[in-house]
Amino acid sequence: MLADQPDNLTLEILRGIRADVGSMRDGLTDVRDGLNEVRQEMHAFRGEIREIGDDVRGLKRVQDTHTLRFDHLEEVVGMLRDSTMMALGYSVDAVERNKKMETRLSALTDRVEKLEKAK
Repeated sequence: MLADQPDNLTLEILRGIRADVGSMRDGLTDVRDGLNEVRQEMHAFRGEIREIGDDVRGLKRVQDTHTLRFDHLEEVVGMLRDSTMMALGYSVDAVERNKKMETRLSALTDRVEKLEKAK
């Protein structure tokens, strides 16, 4: 009987080890499956990152185009401002010249009237 017990004990330990190895294999399979899922997600993220990069490059092109358009608009507004100021300047200058001429004409008219009265 004593001789049978060590064999039974050894078999029992080996069966326990076999069960542990089997559960480790199952766990390893789960780890591999999880790793494959992570790889798939990483691949998907890489694709999304590429798409985001393309979107950013597209936005940069649009921003550059808008910057050029705004620069052009600023230039046109500046030219319009300068033209308007010049036109206003001519207008103000013409009004002032007209006032001076009216003043001189009035003064000359007064002098002529005085000369006619003096005759």
